[in-house]
Amino acid sequence: MKRIDELKTLILKYDRQYYEEGVSDISDAQYDRLYDEYVQLEKEYPEYAFMEDSPTRQVGAGKEAGTTTGLPKISHKSPLLSIDRKAKELFELQDFYLKCGGDGVEVIIQPKLDGITCNINYEDGKLINAATRGNGYIGDLITDNFKNTDTIYPDSIKEFDLEVRGEAIIPFDYFKKHLISNYSNPRNAVSGIMRQIEPKDVKGKGVQVMFYDIGYTTMPISDNDFDNVETLKNIGFQSVPVLKVNTWNDLKTCIESQFNGYIKQVDGFNILMHEDYPQAVCDGLVIKVSSKKLRDEIGMSEKGPKWAFAYKFKPLQEKTKILKIVWQVGKSGRITPVAEFEEISLGGTKITRATLNNYDYMKQMDLQYNDTIVVERSNDVIPRVVEVACHNETDEINNDAYLSFSLPSECPICHGKVKELYPLHYCDNPLCPAQLKGKIVHYASRDAMNIVGLGEGIVDTLFENDLLSDIPSIYSLLEKRDELEALPKFGKKKVDNLFNSIEKTKQCELWQFIYSLSISEIGKKASKDLAQRYLTFDHFMKATYEELIEMEEFGQVLAQNIIDFISNENIMEMIHKLKECGVTIKDVEVNSDELKGKTFVITGTLQNPRKFYQDIIEKKGGKCAGSVSKKTCAVLIGSDAGSKETKARELVAKGEPIVLLESEEAIQAYFHISY
Repeated sequence: MKRIDELKTLILKYDRQYYEEGVSDISDAQYDRLYDEYVQLEKEYPEYAFMEDSPTRQVGAGKEAGTTTGLPKISHKSPLLSIDRKAKELFELQDFYLKCGGDGVEVIIQPKLDGITCNINYEDGKLINAATRGNGYIGDLITDNFKNTDTIYPDSIKEFDLEVRGEAIIPFDYFKKHLISNYSNPRNAVSGIMRQIEPKDVKGKGVQVMFYDIGYTTMPISDNDFDNVETLKNIGFQSVPVLKVNTWNDLKTCIESQFNGYIKQVDGFNILMHEDYPQAVCDGLVIKVSSKKLRDEIGMSEKGPKWAFAYKFKPLQEKTKILKIVWQVGKSGRITPVAEFEEISLGGTKITRATLNNYDYMKQMDLQYNDTIVVERSNDVIPRVVEVACHNETDEINNDAYLSFSLPSECPICHGKVKELYPLHYCDNPLCPAQLKGKIVHYASRDAMNIVGLGEGIVDTLFENDLLSDIPSIYSLLEKRDELEALPKFGKKKVDNLFNSIEKTKQCELWQFIYSLSISEIGKKASKDLAQRYLTFDHFMKATYEELIEMEEFGQVLAQNIIDFISNENIMEMIHKLKECGVTIKDVEVNSDELKGKTFVITGTLQNPRKFYQDIIEKKGGKCAGSVSKKTCAVLIGSDAGSKETKARELVAKGEPIVLLESEEAIQAYFHISY
C-alpha cells in the first residue's frame, strides 16, 4: 500500500508537469518504469485498480487538467482518450495484433508525434473553436492561438459538423535554429507556446498542427479508417503520413524499419524525415485496427480503446563509468548535481555530463563513486543518468572525486550557507555569482524584458570581462561601447542592437518587471495576478503575508517566497539602482474601483474573446481567476462551458451568492457594457 501511494503521488506529479506545464523532471523511460511498476502492483492487488485516483483510470493530467493554465475551458463533443496498451517490445505488439484477429486484419500505422494534442471543431462547415486535449473530456480553449500557428487547414468545409484531432508540433529544424537555447526539447517548446494567454505570442514561433483522426462528425465516413485519414488530407488538412498492413510480418517490418525509413535518428531524436512533411519529433508509432465495425466488437477499456496500440521507441542508452559529481547553482540558488563520466556517444553526439536532478534522486539510485551508470537521451536535449548498472570496487580512490558524491555543506560557488527545502537544496546567498548570472539571463529572456543579444553565452563572456556583475549593471553597458566592440564576435551593429534592446526595457509593464526579478516559483501567471492585485510596484513591495495567502491559487509557499523577496535589503538596493538607471514601471490602468475586491471566472465560448471581458473587469478594479470557489463573485458562462460551470452551480445550490451570467445580455447589463 505504501509503494502504491508513493507511485500514485509521483505519477500524478509527473502527469501534471508533462500535460499542464510542458516540462518533466524525469525522462519518458523513467516515467514508463514507474507506470509499469504501478500496473504490475494493480495486477497483484486488483482491489486498487478500482480506486478513483488510480493512474490507470486517468487521462492526461486527470483532475489536475487545466488548473494552471489560466485559459478558458471547453467540453469536447467526443472524448480524446489515451491508448491503453503501450510497450517497447515486439512480442507485446504481436500479442495485441493476435488478439485483434491476426493475419487478415488490416491495421493503420501512424507516427506517434511528440507534441500536444489539439481538437479542432467545425459546425455547419465553419471553424468554431480549437482546444487542447486536457483530461480527455475538457480542454483549454486555444482558438486564437491555433489561428496564429503555421498550420495548413481549411477555413471552412462543406456544411457538416466535424471534430478533427491533431498534434501541435514544432519542426526539429526550426527548433534547432530558433528555440534550442530556451527549451530542452520541441515538445516543451510547443507546450509553452500554445498555452500563451496572448495569441500574438504564438505567431511566428514555428508551431504546426498535424491532423490524424476524426472525432464526432455529421460527415459521411468510411468503415475503413485509412480512407478517413486520406479524406482529411483531401479536404485540405495537413495530416500525418499513414501506412496500412494486414499481416504480422508486414507490421513487424514496418516497425523495425522505423516506419519504412520515414523516421530517422537525428542528434539523438527520432525525426519524421520526409520531404512532404515537417520534421516532427516522434516517440513511437500508433497502430490501430482500421475497420470501425471491428473496433466496436473489440471495445474500449475505461481509459481508452482496446483496438489501438502505442509502440514506443526505445530511448538511446549507453553505459559508462562515473568520474565525479559537479554541483551547479542556478538563478534561484538551487544546487543541482551533474554527473561527469567517461565519454560516450548518443545519437551521434559526444557526451561527458548528464543531470542527476537532485541529491534525493542520487540517494534513491544508490549512486556511488566509480559506479557503472546508464545514461539516456530520449527526445530531449538534456541527457540524464537513469540508473546504476553495477557498483565497481576500486583499489585507488581520487579523494576529491570521492568527496564530490556528498552533498556540499556550503555553496560550491560562493561558499555561502546551504538550506534544504526537501527534496531540493539552495544557496542562501543572493549575491552568489552563479545566481547573479542566472538572474541576468532570466531578466533578459524573451518572456521577461526581452533583451535580444544577452543570452547565457554572452552573459558569461561579459562576466569574465568584468562588464557585468548584477542586473543593474546591464544598463551600465550603455557607457562601455569601446570595451564591448573590442570583444571577440562583437561589432558596431551587434552593440547597436543590444543597446536598442536595453533602452526599450526602461518602460515596462508591472507584471513584466515582477516576473523578470526571478522571485522563487513566481511565473508569468502569478506575476500578472500580483500586478492586478497591487496595481503599482510600490504597493506590491508593501504586500503582507496575510494579503498574499488570500489570493486565489497562492499558498503558503508562494506567499512566503514573496515576503522573503521584498524584505531583503539587497533586493531593495538593486531595485533602487534600476530606477536610478531609468527603469520606469507602468502602473496597471484601472478606470474605476467599482469591482475592487471582486473575483470573476470566465468559462465557455462567449460572443467576444476572453480578453475583451477580462480587460473590462480589470479596468474596473476586479480580478479574473482560473477556478471557481466560494470567493467567486460571478461566473461568465458561454457555450460549451465545462467543469467551472458545474462547480459554480453546485456552490449556488449550497447557498453561495455567486452570480451566474448565462447570456451576453446578462453580461452587458452586469458590467454596464454598451456597443
